[in-house]
Amino acid sequence: MAGLIVGALALAVASGPAHAASDVETCFETETQVEALDRIGACSRALEAGLSGDELAKARFFRGVAYGQMAQTDLAIVDFTEALKTDGQNIDLWLARSQAHFQKRQHDLAMLDLAEAIKLKPDNAVAQDMMGKNHFMLGNFELAIKFFDKAIDLDSNFYNAYINRATTYYRENKLDLAMKDVNAAYLMLPPGDTRGRALLQLKAAIEQAFVSQQRAKQTTN
Repeated sequence: MAGLIVGALALAVASGPAHAASDVETCFETETQVEALDRIGACSRALEAGLSGDELAKARFFRGVAYGQMAQTDLAIVDFTEALKTDGQNIDLWLARSQAHFQKRQHDLAMLDLAEAIKLKPDNAVAQDMMGKNHFMLGNFELAIKFFDKAIDLDSNFYNAYINRATTYYRENKLDLAMKDVNAAYLMLPPGDTRGRALLQLKAAIEQAFVSQQRAKQTTN
């Protein structure tokens, strides 16, 4: 009997760390798709088991991303904030929390995080593009265009930046420039890319605005 008890205890001890290790692997998995709810569970168990340093920040980051995928933005912000306390030099964390603030329309907070990201890495095109998006949402179109310009200067194949700049030009009624960006973005899309539908809708809106603009000029003359 004693041998059975010892054997059962040994099995329990062995399975505990193995389970924890499995949770860490699932939490940190990037090579294959992990469902958001599964990742949240794995990261939570890994954190409860005890992590420190880089692993603690990493688990908080991945769980925060998963919370974001589940539209639990407040919980995502909590995780990103805790992770930044451990790893404040991680630009991905600043970008992730900024995106969460953006989703909550907290644009001032989003831009504060982006300022930190740009300070860490001025040549990060994503941070520049995200800053432009926040300025766009606040109606600061000229500033938005400057940030989109910077993003495109840093990455001439940055599809989203072209679309965002085209949308801003459209709002500014700079239709020739908007169409130029739309055409540039269209050339970047591989055949069958579903983003092409939204792009064609934007192109149609620009063309319609151009027709209206021309009619207005003719009426004036």
